Amino acid sequence: MRNFHYNIDPRDFQKFQAFAETAAERLGDIFSEFSKNTNFNTNTPPTQAQQPTKAKMRLDVAEDDANVYVFAELPGIAKEDVNVTMSEERVLTISGVKRKLYDDNLKVVRGERNYGEFARQITIEHEIEADKISATFRDGVLTITLAKPEPIRPKTVNINIQ
Repeated sequence: MRNFHYNIDPRDFQKFQAFAETAAERLGDIFSEFSKNTNFNTNTPPTQAQQPTKAKMRLDVAEDDANVYVFAELPGIAKEDVNVTMSEERVLTISGVKRKLYDDNLKVVRGERNYGEFARQITIEHEIEADKISATFRDGVLTITLAKPEPIRPKTVNINIQ
């Protein structure tokens, strides 16, 4: 019987973990939407429990040689209602609240919008320069730029030949 040894790069595991979390979240969304919007008795309006309550956030992470970029979709959310933090362990947290556009005393006939508090955490693979993190918010998209440290270049020293 052979013994197999596997060398797993932690970055590969992080990529798989991110994929698995996204897939699980999307499957959960599908089943949640199905159960919220399915009303087998057509004479009965949807109950309050069938109304969306939690805001969702989709994001992309990209990089180039100098930076890591996080693009988060936050439509209908004010800049003042968004909070971004970065831990020493390189965990980026985007949180906030999406508020209703109408008063609570209105009767909801059809509710498809998500609202309420939201939070999303992702681990950044690369070392980041904490003092060079910036964020912009435009047209419902939060763009976070995380600067990678300058690569250490070998120093060349001229040696005098005697």
